Amino acid sequence: MVTAQLNPVGVGIHSVLIATDFSRCSTVAVNFGLELAQEYRAKAYVVFVLPSDDFLIAGRDAYVAAKDAARRDLLELKAELRHTHSYTEGEDYHLLLMEGEAAQSILDCARQNKADAIVVGTHGRGGLGKMLMGSVAERVFRQSPVPVMTVGPHLHRAARGFAPRNILLAADFTPASECAAHYASALARERNAKLTMLHVLDHPELSGVADRAEIMQGIESKLTALIGQDTEGLQFCCRVEIGKVVPTILHTEIEIDADLLVMGVRGWSGLLDRLMWPNAYEIVREAACPVLTVRGKVVQQ
Repeated sequence: MVTAQLNPVGVGIHSVLIATDFSRCSTVAVNFGLELAQEYRAKAYVVFVLPSDDFLIAGRDAYVAAKDAARRDLLELKAELRHTHSYTEGEDYHLLLMEGEAAQSILDCARQNKADAIVVGTHGRGGLGKMLMGSVAERVFRQSPVPVMTVGPHLHRAARGFAPRNILLAADFTPASECAAHYASALARERNAKLTMLHVLDHPELSGVADRAEIMQGIESKLTALIGQDTEGLQFCCRVEIGKVVPTILHTEIEIDADLLVMGVRGWSGLLDRLMWPNAYEIVREAACPVLTVRGKVVQQ
């Protein structure tokens, strides 16, 4: 365990946008998002996006019925939050109903309300009538200029809420990964949490390498260098594992009992993104804790 003594850098959360589609995953995401806002005394906006074009194709009656149902669901959510958490709409959070394409509407709403973080749920699968499916959540975290916390279907500590004690940073030394490292270290310091920095080497990367120990030591040094001067009072350790990237990250997350997984992601550049860079979405979909993604620059195809 290492403790560094340099100047702290805060994460600066003043406004949180929380997207819901009234499913179980997004209900948990709402709880996480509101607790995050409470911890930082930030404004909170809970938004539902009605995909109006989809319903208008089915006819005007379908659109009116869908909008009425959305309003009823928002009222039920408001009552549930009041009953279970004593949250008051207009004081602790604001409810918003938008219409349009889901991912773009969420991003537009975040920009309009100057959100410093976005919280979404994802089912990790497809399905008729649901909003925050994999493709929507992925577009949000790949396009968002601010960090995005995604809550997936395999979350196993929903009751804990936003109280991270063990944070796992999955680092691949890209520019986005460096940004994620600074954010993770600042968050760990503010929450007095332990930070584990992980880099995964796939087996082919070590083929023909004579001195693996030297390679491992060099990677650990690069991991430590990622957090630079953002480490006052921070407890952290470095790990280098050999294996397939996604299962190794998910295994480490369980092993250290991580409350939060942080990683950098490439920006959205087209429909082939998931085929080219599938790891981020697979991790978000399968993680047992919330995943906080920090976007890098958009890669042009």
